[in-house]
Amino acid sequence: MRLRLNKKDKLRFKAQFDRIRRDGVKSAGPAIVAVVMPIPEGRAACGVICSRKYSLKSVVRNRARRLLWESFRMLKPELSPCHILLIPRRKLMDLRQTQVVAELARLLAARGVLPPGCAAGRRRD
Repeated sequence: MRLRLNKKDKLRFKAQFDRIRRDGVKSAGPAIVAVVMPIPEGRAACGVICSRKYSLKSVVRNRARRLLWESFRMLKPELSPCHILLIPRRKLMDLRQTQVVAELARLLAARGVLPPGCAAGRRRD
């Protein structure tokens, strides 16, 4: 099964980001901050915030964004309907993809939008 992200999987508007920050529940790990807001129906959607405060170098910020988007893509089939906002911390610079997926899975399982232990280390294409 090939997993892809499309427009409906991504949060795009400032109003969406503001609402999630205001009404969502924050979970912080060593490398990722995840703000989760369950929604009654629909599908899981994600947004990533990576500002210059994370790093002045755009290549470093883009790598962090790619790691977070890929992690969301791999976990998307098991997620219950919710909106997720992901913010990287500097420790993310030292992590590999499997470690990022495992941390994101742990944070989302703690919020109840992902079954515990689900897809924490599996790679799907």
